[in-house]
Amino acid sequence: MTGTPTRSRRARLAALAATAGVVLAGCTGGDDQAEETSTPEGPEGELTLLAQGPVDAWDPQRIVDRRTAGVASRLWMRTLTAYPPAEDAAGQRELTGDLATDTGTPNEDLTEWSFTLREGLTWQDGSPITCGDVRYGVSRAFAEDTGSGGYAVTYLDIPKRADGTSTYPGPYGSEGRSSDARKLIADAVECDGQTVTFNLGEPVATFDEIVSVPEFAPYEEAQDEQGDSAHLAFSSGPYMLEEDWTPSDGGTWVRNPEWSEGDDPLREAGPREIVHREGLEPEDALAALAEDDGTRSLMLDPLPPALADQREQLGQDARSVTGDGQLVEYLAPNMESDAFAKQDVRRAFALSTDRRGYVEALGGRDAGGAAWSLLPEILPSAHDAVMDAGPGGDPERAQELLTEAEEDEPVAVTVAYRSDTEGMDEAMQALADGWEAGGFEVTLEPVETDYYEQVGARRTADERDVVWANWGHDYPSAATVLPPLFDNRVNLTSTSLGRNYGQVADTELNEAMDEAGETRGDSARAEAWTEVDTELLRDGAYVPLRQTQVTYVAGSEVTGLGINAAYGGVPDLGSVGVRR
Repeated sequence: MTGTPTRSRRARLAALAATAGVVLAGCTGGDDQAEETSTPEGPEGELTLLAQGPVDAWDPQRIVDRRTAGVASRLWMRTLTAYPPAEDAAGQRELTGDLATDTGTPNEDLTEWSFTLREGLTWQDGSPITCGDVRYGVSRAFAEDTGSGGYAVTYLDIPKRADGTSTYPGPYGSEGRSSDARKLIADAVECDGQTVTFNLGEPVATFDEIVSVPEFAPYEEAQDEQGDSAHLAFSSGPYMLEEDWTPSDGGTWVRNPEWSEGDDPLREAGPREIVHREGLEPEDALAALAEDDGTRSLMLDPLPPALADQREQLGQDARSVTGDGQLVEYLAPNMESDAFAKQDVRRAFALSTDRRGYVEALGGRDAGGAAWSLLPEILPSAHDAVMDAGPGGDPERAQELLTEAEEDEPVAVTVAYRSDTEGMDEAMQALADGWEAGGFEVTLEPVETDYYEQVGARRTADERDVVWANWGHDYPSAATVLPPLFDNRVNLTSTSLGRNYGQVADTELNEAMDEAGETRGDSARAEAWTEVDTELLRDGAYVPLRQTQVTYVAGSEVTGLGINAAYGGVPDLGSVGVRR
């Protein structure tokens, strides 16, 4: 990305990092997939959603995790653009105009994007959805108390202070209602009838995808007068809350009489009523499927591998679907470490990585599979392996590279990892065994608490040669993966590494990422990102480990069961139905 690095960008990365450890996603697939992606049956039935929860917020400008966004997008929240229900990754990433008539029109230098709202759109009370509602929703993303993802602050053409914070305070209070503040947001988000134009501070080729995230959803200003809006779901979609949402308990979604299927290219009328229960541990949710009314229930949380046997005991009383998760786990070699100063040493480390042992220790294929890139299948820039040594690694070739690098074996390295996950100690030991066979002397450093805070602190950066981490896309683009992890301009400061734990600082890399982010044409842009990632892997800048897998379980009367990777891997409620 071009432009001056800002603290707002780092804030967005921090917000994403806070959710990355718990958010899972996936691509469609699994034993029931061929049947489950059919058109919903029995739309007049009742569906029950079983979830551990709690949902932090339904307020669009407060939704920061992709799984919540996926549920909200299918039930009640519409955005300018969105991703459709589909059977495969290629279909799921086909961006579609949602509230907007199409996916937008940019100007020549990609600094202006215009979207025209569909005619006749209304909120659940029958009031029209206007360009002003879009502007007001975006304005809320600037308020301190929304906790928004930071895209609006980062990209809209609104001046920033020296510390990177926006000069626009959001729409609240006397400061936010001042004429100066109103002009700032009006100039950045222009309204001309039903056409909204976003003026950006830098070229952004994927802004049509960015406006699919919740912080760009419209919001009716009058709803801010209702008090605490954290769990207010004022609907523009097919469902609305029958009564207020109760955190840790849930609520009931009923049909929105003001929604019209003919004005919605993505959603169909599903079950008559959706009972959304929170507060259920996965084992309790699984047990509920075996009850008489559990046949029309769906678990919204992935099935833990430890409960696989209990799922099998349900037999034909349940059905399931398995697919890729959003998160990719990887290792970041410290480029400032003496141990990894040479490229061949970094490559040797990658070649001697035993992914098979790592995957098996963490639950086997039911929980994840070997990964060869940070770019999963749902991203158009996904590609084949660059340094494919096989799942078990190639320690002999690793030793040859160390010899060519004139390194005295063994090369001593310290590897930090997050140890509060079941099986992680064993998984890291499996990796250590492979590295030692490849010519390394490994010291494992388990970190139990405040993991990302500890490994991201500049003051301790030189204590570790390798850091374990994970990451997931915000929308289907490498732009939400590679720059947040490897662009030193938005990560490295005097006190923090951001999420750039390997301290990668490469001007040519930054320029290549800028060019990829500004490339017109989906295919050309995907190819540019593929090349960026390929060079990172060739350089040994990171070592991909595992692509997480998720399995969702539903009762026998649930139809259309599928996973949508574009929305963080939640079951796609746009295709789910019930037989009775």
